[in-house]
Amino acid sequence: MQRLRGSDAYAIYSETPTSPFVTLKVVIYKPSHDGDMPDSNDIRHFIKHSIEVLGAARASLGIMRVPLDLHHPVWAHVPDFSPDDHIHEAQLPSPGSKAQLCDFLSELTAVPLDHRRPLWETWIVKGLENGRLAIAFKIHHALADGKAVARLIERGHSHTAAKKNQQEESTEATLPSKPQLIAGALLDLARSYTVEFPHYYRHLKQARRRGAAVSEKVAKLVAPFSAPFSLLNAPGGNHERIYRYETFPLSDFKRLSRAFECTINTTIIGVCSEALRRYLQEIDALPSESLVTAMPMGDEGGSGLKRLLGSDIHNNNLAVAILPLHQNIIDFAERLRAISHSAQAAINHVRHEDGRRFDNYLDFMPGTAIRLINASMIRRQKRKENVYANVVISNVPGPREILYAVDGRLQMEELLSVGNLMDGGNLNITVWSYVDKLSFSFLFRKDPLPQPEKLLRHLQDTVAELVAGLPD
Repeated sequence: MQRLRGSDAYAIYSETPTSPFVTLKVVIYKPSHDGDMPDSNDIRHFIKHSIEVLGAARASLGIMRVPLDLHHPVWAHVPDFSPDDHIHEAQLPSPGSKAQLCDFLSELTAVPLDHRRPLWETWIVKGLENGRLAIAFKIHHALADGKAVARLIERGHSHTAAKKNQQEESTEATLPSKPQLIAGALLDLARSYTVEFPHYYRHLKQARRRGAAVSEKVAKLVAPFSAPFSLLNAPGGNHERIYRYETFPLSDFKRLSRAFECTINTTIIGVCSEALRRYLQEIDALPSESLVTAMPMGDEGGSGLKRLLGSDIHNNNLAVAILPLHQNIIDFAERLRAISHSAQAAINHVRHEDGRRFDNYLDFMPGTAIRLINASMIRRQKRKENVYANVVISNVPGPREILYAVDGRLQMEELLSVGNLMDGGNLNITVWSYVDKLSFSFLFRKDPLPQPEKLLRHLQDTVAELVAGLPD
């Protein structure tokens, strides 16, 4: 029995009927050789083998809440776990178009996972046009962040990965009783506040002294809860989602980043900024102040702190940088320079926080306090006050080499990632690369945003215009 770390537990506490906190990783395959499509048994065998390579024991973990949320939930092996119970199949109606796949994935993102079972499932989606199929991995965010999943997907497709001889501990597992959960929570609380927190406090004092020397170099240009209220945060809608994606040549974004002398990540944020500006302007909903994005990034600062929560499982290693999209700057090159400056300043700020970020405190906060914080954020938005951020834009580099599955019979063609929508947010943009492709995934909350597909058209137009303006 191991306790969830604070950042993983946050994903459990933040889940609501209208925010399932699930993420999808979707792999689209084509047969390596014409007419050689593996059957369902072969594909299931590949999925189960991948689970063994990645760690069958982890796949059998479910979570158990502590009564009264005295402390964070615990990971527990689910008795009689079988991977087959988590592998499902679906057949798209003819012709199996991209829009039909997106509609199917929209429904998947809206349905929460059962916390009494391991928090994942896999869908084999057949019937895609041009003789293709997709495998959709539906995962609770408590299990992994984007970078971790990208690494796992690559490992699962590696032909050189050795098969681990692991026993599925869940076959002999027994779930802890309520008295055991309470006793474990009280013991971990005592250890946490008497041993870990003093160590953590000393670390903060040292970090504060180090931070004083660099404070002049670190500009926190935008603070959380300073974003203008916009239609992207408007209340309304339910658990239903609309998912759409668009894929571009990665080479185009490399050329753009060279031409504008910025990173690919800055270019991605810039084209999203322009597409959002055009969309909101078209529907007469563009706020006078610039929109603000929350940009997940790899854990920086505080990750080396000693932890005594009785767990070596830490699935989410993310920090969040807050930066403006600078939509008040019309010239695109100038806007990219402003975004680049803001992004670097926000990243530096996260790094120099060194243990003083909100997620660093989560290990010491009971679930009730976290839920109250989330409820307070929602109340602010209902009053149309300044919100935490208007939109989440994340960018995760994917595999750089072509990957194969089912003994090389399937070739990975596209790799998509779909982020979660928290209550109070109506749009999540998740960007993943794979070999020479860059895929933008858009998850909309159904109803609050009128004709959200128009945003994709504006993204296409923005990229096309920028690429057309590049020198030969």
